[in-house]
Amino acid sequence: MALSLKLLRTTAFRLSLIYALTFSLLAATAMGFVYLTTKKELMNQTDARLQLEANILINQYRAKDIDALFESLQQKQHDSRTSFFIYVLVHRDQKDITTGFVPEYTTPDGKQAFATLPMGLLLKTDEDHDDDPVRVLLTQLPNGYQLLVARDLNDQQTVLRKIFNTVILTILVTLTLALIVGMVFGQQVVRRIEKVRKTAGEIIDGDLSRRMPVNRRNNEFDQLSRTINSMLQRLEQLMHGMRNVTDNLAHDLRKPLNRIRNRLEVILLEPRDDDTYRETIARTVEDTEELIATFNALLSIARAESGERRQDWDEVDLTELLEQLAELYEAAAEEENLSFTADIARDLKLHGNRQLLAQAVTNLLDNAMKFTPSGGRVTLTATRNNGNIIVAVEDTGPGIAEQDREKIFERFVRLDSARSAPGSGLGLSLVKAVASLHQAEVKVSGRNPGTRFELIFDVG
Repeated sequence: MALSLKLLRTTAFRLSLIYALTFSLLAATAMGFVYLTTKKELMNQTDARLQLEANILINQYRAKDIDALFESLQQKQHDSRTSFFIYVLVHRDQKDITTGFVPEYTTPDGKQAFATLPMGLLLKTDEDHDDDPVRVLLTQLPNGYQLLVARDLNDQQTVLRKIFNTVILTILVTLTLALIVGMVFGQQVVRRIEKVRKTAGEIIDGDLSRRMPVNRRNNEFDQLSRTINSMLQRLEQLMHGMRNVTDNLAHDLRKPLNRIRNRLEVILLEPRDDDTYRETIARTVEDTEELIATFNALLSIARAESGERRQDWDEVDLTELLEQLAELYEAAAEEENLSFTADIARDLKLHGNRQLLAQAVTNLLDNAMKFTPSGGRVTLTATRNNGNIIVAVEDTGPGIAEQDREKIFERFVRLDSARSAPGSGLGLSLVKAVASLHQAEVKVSGRNPGTRFELIFDVG
């Protein structure tokens, strides 16, 4: 009962009902047109036969006389080939046939008229046939004579009744089948929606691994389900990432906060000299700056992933930007006893956010400088290749294992080789977010020794 009520309320069933009624109305109109056309054609054929028969008799009358016409009519009454015709020839003084005769239409000369009359007005029959329709052609002859030629319409009426019954049956069958198809289709829609509702309920209850059902038919429901599943996949990834970020953030922030608290607790135990206070405050400021840097990095990643900074986009002269960064890092590399080289092509331009692009390249250069041992080499290159701009940072550090090259872009992930180095594990996450925002690709490849990072921008 509940399923029936749901079915009656479905849009699919209502649309099917509308289509069924519309199609039935069109079918009824078409079949009605066929019925009326057939009826008219049968009547025209009957009138043509009556006209032909009357013309033959009139020509005989004109060629001979009234007696010859009477004789011809007597012969026709006994001729089996004309037994379905009724003939009446009478003088107006004996009987005026036009009494009670209401013509449907007359010939232009007014001497002939057609009408449909009950058989009882023409012949003496039993009561069962008095109302049988008869098609009549009445012709006014010279000298007051009236010639009536008629034909029984029972056979014609039988054919029309069969056609009418067929029309009604066709309309009823069409309507019934359309309603059945609508109910079947509506039930399928109800079942499909019920599955979606059940899956959505499980997702609301916290099971983010659930997905909408997809069939092989690839109809609009399957396409919608695929789109929703892609959205759910993305939401699950974001929720998983958020849990990881929360856990890692709590873990990474606990250390500097504990250091600050312990340091302050110790300094409060007894009076200290000014130098001790200054040193404690300086170290606390360093830890605080580390916390601020972590939060700033998270904020930059969130803004880049959400596309919030798109309104700040403009035409960026990448050649100029990279040359400025190369100048800064060349001096920094000299202080760290590193070799720094830059090879930047001319006239490299793309549409993007200058600040974010600079931050992404800066993070790559910082990592390269941080993990390259003294005496090593860091290289910055920018080239154009087949409609792409490729910005590459290469170093001669310890390198990254192939199985870790995807993991390093996750937030707060720090490989074992980087545990002792300062940082929050957010630098490469920001690089990945900036690249995604600019629809660029990030590639990591190994060198012997070292690592090569590539930012590939599609500029057409």
